[in-house]
Amino acid sequence: MYTSSILLILAIAATSFPPIRTLNGPFDRTNSFFGFLEQTSSDMEGAFTSSYGRAVKIKDTINSYLEEQQNKISTEVNGYFEKMKGRGRQLADTLSYVPTEDAASELENPDAELAVPARIVRHGYRCETHTVASNGYILSLHRIPHSKTTKEISYKTILLQHGLFASSADWIMNGPGKALAYVLADAGYDVWMSNVRGSKYSKEHANWRTNSKAYWNFSWHDVAQHDIPAILDYITDLKGRDTKITYIGHSMGTTILFAMLALRPEYNQVLSAGYALAPVVFMSGIRSPIKSLAPLASNVAHMEMLYGSHEFLPKDSLLGKLTSSCHADRIDGKVCKTAIFQMCGENEGQLNETVLPVFLAGVGAGTSWKTIVHFAQLILARDRFQQFDYGVWNNMRIYGDATPPEYDLAKVKLPIKLFWSQNDLLSSEEDVLRLERMLPSTTETYRIPDPKFNHLDYLWATDAPTLLNNEILSSLDKTFERID
Repeated sequence: MYTSSILLILAIAATSFPPIRTLNGPFDRTNSFFGFLEQTSSDMEGAFTSSYGRAVKIKDTINSYLEEQQNKISTEVNGYFEKMKGRGRQLADTLSYVPTEDAASELENPDAELAVPARIVRHGYRCETHTVASNGYILSLHRIPHSKTTKEISYKTILLQHGLFASSADWIMNGPGKALAYVLADAGYDVWMSNVRGSKYSKEHANWRTNSKAYWNFSWHDVAQHDIPAILDYITDLKGRDTKITYIGHSMGTTILFAMLALRPEYNQVLSAGYALAPVVFMSGIRSPIKSLAPLASNVAHMEMLYGSHEFLPKDSLLGKLTSSCHADRIDGKVCKTAIFQMCGENEGQLNETVLPVFLAGVGAGTSWKTIVHFAQLILARDRFQQFDYGVWNNMRIYGDATPPEYDLAKVKLPIKLFWSQNDLLSSEEDVLRLERMLPSTTETYRIPDPKFNHLDYLWATDAPTLLNNEILSSLDKTFERID
């Protein structure tokens, strides 16, 4: 840039200088020569000054033009962005911020899609999630500590334990006013809902992968021996060691209760009472078609395990995919309803059609093949409530006997109330009465007054308040009066 400027100045100067005068002689015209130099110097200075001035003027003109154009461009750009900002704000307000009645945004069936805590809060109750570790399994507890109308947490504590293939969702699926968890909270109880290992809300382990054999090597026996005691300890540590807890279980939840009291008899003193809804202990009188499948259970389990599947009906297995035909999103009401009635007992009058998709959304919450095989063994064992049968050789190694030991029900000292129904294909009258004879003389029984009441009506019956809940509330009043 500097060199170009010098050349430009010299070129301008060259065109501005006058022609050189001719010298007549070296000495006699000396004055003329010096005069010539002075004139030439003056002409060069004038030319240079004139050229510099023109250069500065050009520079100023260019700078002025550039500044003017820059301001113009800046003004136009700022104006454009202001205009776009206004349009964007208007568009955003229209699409995002202004309330709309967009039906596509709404959940079609919130109780079938939301997790248990979200569903509880959605209905206006407070929900807490607590975490308990048991043998490395990370167990989640869902708690409704009080009713919607008070913040006071009662000393009267209830633990609800779900059945097979289920989760804590069982206790809220029928909605406020009917579902037992809400009914108990409204009545002033501190309600805790546990989730067994391997189920939807208790899927993790501190050390093992959830698709490993080690993770799924458990049955309800292990839940009874380790998990429920750990949960009871957690609650009493939180609320005080003198806290009395009433245990209410459904189906497998009752199996766990009686196995725990036999294996860990000290928990007869921790609990205040045990309520067994559709008790499953003895299974010789089972009338469900699944009874015919019991002899095949061990063989099927063995074949599944050869292919690396230790979870019963995982979602990605062949059988798991077949069960998706009854998924809530693609429900064929008649087919699914018929299948459920065939297994559990038919009772069209107590089935709320809106609850069926909610129930199906929670089915297959996670269990092990060992759990299924253990139940199959109970069916085949008829009058024996026994521990897992590993076969003669392994039984000798583990138990010291060829036959697995029975759970000693004589160790059950807890006040028990058995709830049963005539149309329950999984918990028969003869098996319930046999269980009653094995329990303390203080044991009570209650037959549901509806002769068609089935195994799942405990969870979803339309008339649950009059058929079941009122009896439970009345019995609980007596239980806590005795404690007080």
